[in-house]
Amino acid sequence: MKMHLTERAQIILIWWSYITMVIFGIALWAIMHMVPPPSPDLPAAAIAEFYRQNAVSIRVGAMITSWTSAFMVPLALVISTQMLRVDKGIPLMAMAQVIGGATMSMFLVFPPMIYGIAAFTPDRAPEITAMLHEMGSLVLVTTDQYYMFQLFAIIYFSFTRPQDELSPFPRWLGWLTLWAGIIYEVGPIGFMFKRGPFAWDGLIVFWLPFLTFGIWVTVMSFTLLRKIKLQRGALGEVGVAALQPRIG
Repeated sequence: MKMHLTERAQIILIWWSYITMVIFGIALWAIMHMVPPPSPDLPAAAIAEFYRQNAVSIRVGAMITSWTSAFMVPLALVISTQMLRVDKGIPLMAMAQVIGGATMSMFLVFPPMIYGIAAFTPDRAPEITAMLHEMGSLVLVTTDQYYMFQLFAIIYFSFTRPQDELSPFPRWLGWLTLWAGIIYEVGPIGFMFKRGPFAWDGLIVFWLPFLTFGIWVTVMSFTLLRKIKLQRGALGEVGVAALQPRIG
């Protein structure tokens, strides 16, 4: 059985990914009040009080992010589709990219779920609520293990594949992706500090990766959209299928 991922389907997946990312970010920031999360330096009683005061809004945010937090999956599918368009032989890089992009979504899914669990019973022992808060916050900022597979594949394609106006992997995107990967690698340092720029609410561990991630997804999404439209225009309606990978 042959399956063709059409240009229209790719565009739908990109917009699906981007819109749900925006909704996720708004829910995390404006509804859950977790941009950034309350300081790791706060005592358990203060954390418990934060969850008591914001229990309803945190649970509403957890509900919304449960619908939107896996937004990297459709974007990763489109990126691998574009890799398969030009790759020859066994598509190991495309496979690494889609697996890395899909599995890293787990670490966007889990933190708001954990925050929602902490807010579900806000009158429990403060130490338990504080432990859940620590778990959610550290998972949010320190887990880039799988993401590296996605970024490496994009960097590889940007630096090794032929450059033309139809390629969604220009060299400048490779440099941007390399820079983003370096920024993300700082996140695990959050295990070591409770205050300052390396804490989970600090400039280097939270704000730089958070802003860089938003910029990278935006640039990646709109680069894909523009190049897919150019590909369609290059071949016309009849030739669109030639640009699509055949799977199966």
